[in-house]
Amino acid sequence: VPGFPELNHSQVSAVKSVLPKPLSLIQGPPGTGKTVTSAAIVFHLAKQNMGQVLVIAPSNVAVDQLTEKISATGLRVVRLCAKSREAVSSSIDHLTLHRMVMSLDTPDKEELRKLQALKEDQGELVTADERKFRQLKAKTERELLQAADVICTTCVGAGDPRLASFRFRQVLIDEATQAMEAECLIGIVMGAKQLVLVGDHQQLGPVVMCKKAAKAGLMQSLFERLVLLG
Repeated sequence: VPGFPELNHSQVSAVKSVLPKPLSLIQGPPGTGKTVTSAAIVFHLAKQNMGQVLVIAPSNVAVDQLTEKISATGLRVVRLCAKSREAVSSSIDHLTLHRMVMSLDTPDKEELRKLQALKEDQGELVTADERKFRQLKAKTERELLQAADVICTTCVGAGDPRLASFRFRQVLIDEATQAMEAECLIGIVMGAKQLVLVGDHQQLGPVVMCKKAAKAGLMQSLFERLVLLG
């Protein structure tokens, strides 16, 4: 993989065995280089020309780390954040959709910038301007998402309305053992034909606050259930 150190023997065999299979589980204890392996897998999946790859993980930190690694391979990556997190800055700001929209060089950009500045200045826009702002923003977001090789977001983020019309045949779920099964399904039902789950079921499972739900089986991740099923 360009821009990557040489993978070790077990990482190489993990990548090789995953690529031809429709469903794979990769288990790796802490410090075994799961993130690098995941990024290498995503790189090779993207090169199979089956359309865009969806990469999801239950936590924002995990998504950010993986986004950074995948970006280092030279693929076009877009990190989709929840609207509520757009104000939170991170090391991969330049790869986030909301920042890309504002830094893109398109004929609409100037108008979008003006409206954004006006909105920040006045708190809200008049109805006609607000409509125009939303249309321009949605159009630019759609173009950026469609141009990406890989879209990274949280498990729940995969249900974002901005991705509603997208279909992903290849899906990789990182930290899959910390996600509830229902969380994982959000990304999987978007057309997955090839699914890779990466995690370690010997570590902490999903955090479920509701005791009833936990008892009913939500504490068991999809990864662990599949491991137990052999």
